[in-house]
Amino acid sequence: MPYLKAASFLLFALSSFLTALSASVDWVTFQSDPSAFRLVHKGKSSEILVSDDDFTVVKIAAQDLVEDIERVTGVVPNLKTAKAANLAGKVVVGTVGHSSLVSSLVLDRGLDVSELNGKWESFQISVVGEGSEATLAIVGSDRRGTAYGVYELSQAIGVSPWYWWADTPAKKSDSLFVKSGTRQFGPPSVKYRGIFINDEDWGLFPWAAQTFDPETGDIGPKTYEKIFELLLRLKANTLWPAMHEVTAAFNTFPKNKEIADDYAIVMSSSHAEPMLRNNVGEWKTEKSGYNYQTNSEEVYRYWEERVKENGGYENVYTLGMRGIHDSGMSGGSSIEEKIALIEKIFSDQRELLQKHVDEDLANVQQVFTPYKEVLELYKNGLQVPEDVTIVWPDDNFGFLRRFPNEGERARDGGSGVYYHLSYLGAPLSYLWLDTTPLALVWEEMHRSYQLGSQDYWIANVGDLKPQERSMEFFLSMAWDIDRWGPDAQAEFLKDWAGREFGEGEAEAIADLMNEYYRLNSQRRPEHLQWWMPYKRVQTSPLTEEELADRMTAFMDLIEDCERIESKLAESQYDSFFQLVAYPVKASAYYNLQYFHLEQYFKTFQVKNELGRVHGGIGAEAGRLLASLTAEYNNDIADGKWKGIIAVEPADSAWRSYRTTPWIVPAEGLIDKVDDIAAAHKGLEYRGAKPVESTQPELTIEAENFDRRGGATAAWETIPNLGWSGDAITVLPVTEASRSVEEIDEDTPWVEYDVKVANSGTYRLFLDFLPTFPSSSTGELSVAVSIDGGEPQLISIYRKSKSAEWAQGVLSGLVGAEISADLKEGESHSIRISMLDTGVVLDRLSLHQGELQSCFSGPSAL
Repeated sequence: MPYLKAASFLLFALSSFLTALSASVDWVTFQSDPSAFRLVHKGKSSEILVSDDDFTVVKIAAQDLVEDIERVTGVVPNLKTAKAANLAGKVVVGTVGHSSLVSSLVLDRGLDVSELNGKWESFQISVVGEGSEATLAIVGSDRRGTAYGVYELSQAIGVSPWYWWADTPAKKSDSLFVKSGTRQFGPPSVKYRGIFINDEDWGLFPWAAQTFDPETGDIGPKTYEKIFELLLRLKANTLWPAMHEVTAAFNTFPKNKEIADDYAIVMSSSHAEPMLRNNVGEWKTEKSGYNYQTNSEEVYRYWEERVKENGGYENVYTLGMRGIHDSGMSGGSSIEEKIALIEKIFSDQRELLQKHVDEDLANVQQVFTPYKEVLELYKNGLQVPEDVTIVWPDDNFGFLRRFPNEGERARDGGSGVYYHLSYLGAPLSYLWLDTTPLALVWEEMHRSYQLGSQDYWIANVGDLKPQERSMEFFLSMAWDIDRWGPDAQAEFLKDWAGREFGEGEAEAIADLMNEYYRLNSQRRPEHLQWWMPYKRVQTSPLTEEELADRMTAFMDLIEDCERIESKLAESQYDSFFQLVAYPVKASAYYNLQYFHLEQYFKTFQVKNELGRVHGGIGAEAGRLLASLTAEYNNDIADGKWKGIIAVEPADSAWRSYRTTPWIVPAEGLIDKVDDIAAAHKGLEYRGAKPVESTQPELTIEAENFDRRGGATAAWETIPNLGWSGDAITVLPVTEASRSVEEIDEDTPWVEYDVKVANSGTYRLFLDFLPTFPSSSTGELSVAVSIDGGEPQLISIYRKSKSAEWAQGVLSGLVGAEISADLKEGESHSIRISMLDTGVVLDRLSLHQGELQSCFSGPSAL
């Protein structure tokens, strides 16, 4: 397996830069070039040829290319299927070994496809010959490789992968030329890459059922066909289909699996749904009967029916078993009994695959996801067959719980990742907006890949919209893990904004979205309440200054968004609204609504006039949010997206882990506010109750270190990660763990110089992102030494579903502290040494006393 060695560490930043740079080189030009292939020139387009013996997906992609060229130029190319033809001046689209046209180019024109032989999902785009005799050849190593090549050309000529799903207009041009030469792409870094459509009750299902496909009244073939096309345009290949009770099971519509095969999409099923079954919709008897200990014959027949139906298609089969709708597995009264039961299930499921798919299981892709309680069974000795891919889950909030160890990296089946960009569950859901920072996705997925999870990546994207940006970033990493370096978020956003909206405002849009992620990662809009459902209401701990700063920051976001919007063409409005304006403004209005209504309840009885203003701002922000959402659902793209967006919480379902917004006061109890920006200026706030404490005497952002060292690894800055924008972690992540006693001159360390105003004992707080360690110890550890003294262990036990974990994922921080005796006027040094990779340090603070607010200071312990 590819594995980032310590020796290559110094080349890491350079190689990432060169990869990014080469990917941005323009090989399609819109100006006349006599040495280039004329794709469209003087109102005419080259003919596109596909061999009639090639795959269906190749023909689909070729037809999409016809439409994409028309979107850009207004010219409609002629598409023909043929076994032989005069290829001069033509575009040939074909698959090695499956296209007589490609074979002809190889034999008669000297096209070299040797680099494609035996490769997975690879392709090349070549100009063969010169002048009027030239041929543009898009050749794939397999059926998906060819399709990816076609969509690569579509994107290069100016058609966004989101042309349909986000209504991004094509960049218009009268002429299209492809520069001479051959460009190689692939194979992908991760073999199977895809998404999970989940929790679709509040977006994708109502939109599909009522707006896009009312004839079906469901997420059916028409919707899935659009999803399959998008996956190909993003170079993905795998789908876990929607599985909630509201939606008919994927295989309810026989055409679904046929269209998936036409598009060469590999079908799989979620971690809780073995053997391509949808248990919520397809298990027809009592839930208690879904128990392999007491009802194995019926469950076995249930699985066998699906494997017999779908075994002839390209699938990845989920093994194991959990309960109906992602509940715990029934059967087994002890850990030992549960382990034995799952191992029996493995054996029987693999027997089914041998009977109905392939006798040689090496030819059958199988995965097992140790999710939630199943991970504990694995830790206690559950044996997974050697050729089965183990898919490691995150904690549902973007922090991976487990990484392959040395033995697991050596397994034939390899490892994968199941990652959440949207989630319905405890402690509080986040189903509405895309607020997981791309910098966090990079840090976690880069670490997982370098530690061996390279075979299967799935992202839970909820309703797909509005997760467009994070979904594409996740899949871009899966396609080319070296495409982005530590500054991934800013670089991706700038490239993405330039493609979607043009280079003129790309940097401004990227800056806007960086700030959007920073503010919302401090506390997601769906997580603004500081109490758990059914618990006593608790106001936020923000100080007056923190409240004012946060409200001002969101007001600035709105202003910046509207300034950028005013500079874009009218044709870009719908796309900008969906991809930028709605998430930015909606999160801003939601924060303004929440905190100003909180202020109303804090101040109405004691400062009535002030309370009435706060209430008025909160009410107006809520009205603006409702209007913005109505525009999305009713007006954007002429009503195309009616029903796609619902502000969380959209209903009263699953109340045990969904937020509770403040109640808007009656009209007579608040002032009428028409201009929230004007009303906000100079407004007084009431923050957390004063305590006998000092504010932090000194807070240091982790990236502002004075010195660092290490032999084969070092603490590196990850921009746009953390509360204030940047954080640090040790790269490469393959650096060996060590104990405090093993710290030596080669250990990666970072050092800070500090001075304090008063002598005495200080509390040194360290704030970390709530990641999990790369090793399987469960301990997130560093060593701290003051003024060259003995290193002291700081260790935080990371256990998913604990109270400390819940607080950490909601606030985005976990903290630890040690005491230090410091003298005023003297320079002191604080050295932090790595013990395990995976630690992400955000900031350090020195205090003498309690903290007034855990929102901007070190996290509560």
